[in-house]
Amino acid sequence: MGKKTKQDPTGQATNRKKATRRLQNRLTFAQRRIRQLFRAIPRTRRREAVLPNAKVVPVYDYQITAAELEELERRIRAILSDELLETQFNRMPPNWWWQSVIEGPYRQGTAEQIVEFNRMVTAEVVATRAAKGIATQRLEISQVLQSSEYLNALDKVYVRNFGNIKTLSDRTADQVIGVINRGMDGKTPPSVIAKEITERFDVSRSSAERTAVTEVNQAYNNARLDATDIAAKQTGLRAGVLHLSALLPTTRETHGSRHGDAFTVAQQRQWWDSGSNRIRCHCSTRSVLIDRTGNVIDVELQEEIQVEREFFDK
Repeated sequence: MGKKTKQDPTGQATNRKKATRRLQNRLTFAQRRIRQLFRAIPRTRRREAVLPNAKVVPVYDYQITAAELEELERRIRAILSDELLETQFNRMPPNWWWQSVIEGPYRQGTAEQIVEFNRMVTAEVVATRAAKGIATQRLEISQVLQSSEYLNALDKVYVRNFGNIKTLSDRTADQVIGVINRGMDGKTPPSVIAKEITERFDVSRSSAERTAVTEVNQAYNNARLDATDIAAKQTGLRAGVLHLSALLPTTRETHGSRHGDAFTVAQQRQWWDSGSNRIRCHCSTRSVLIDRTGNVIDVELQEEIQVEREFFDK
């Protein structure tokens, strides 16, 4: 399990780095293959006067037919799909490589949440329940990880991730194809076009880093929320969450202002899924038991966390 800090309450730093590295590496492999395709296009060099100053410069004529250009574009898209999606279709393939990247954070979030919930079940705050002779069920991590609720929720994570990475693949293909077409139409030297291809992939690698960070943290946090729902359902206890903001100088004010506040699982999901709140968000949650009126039972814990909000007022 990753090390949690005030600055990284998810503890997913290692998983974020691994996901980023693997996704960026695949983009690099695609870049190499596409540059080879471009270099194989026949071309001739000649000198031509360019207006308005009639300066004579070298220009390049690319010998490529409309049919060959269409095939080039198809192969560029295929290369990116092969590297990022491992399929030419719009459906996620079995054992897609990214599944192993994102399953770890999701499993970790689930396991941690179940352990945390079991601690609350045995804590003094539910002692009155036992005093009344009402048994409180403890949850077994292995049973939760094998439950249909867990497996269905994880499948939804995979499907969403496939869609997001497909968007990255399609956008990169569109941009690279545009660079090549504009370059050839403008009779641009191949070295200049090749450089622009690299620059386009640099942009995609930056997007890949944002995607990896967002998806790893989202998988971990969604797992905690999903497990909270499962635990509450199986134990019959009322549960909510405290928002834990990352205590970073770059933390958004709208994120930091929630630190230590209590929400239902549904409210937390709704907030995260609104606007750009998920993008590069390093926040997390901590489950708490709540009473019939919706107040947190462990008031001292909530107050202890809320004190840390002074960080955001500096």
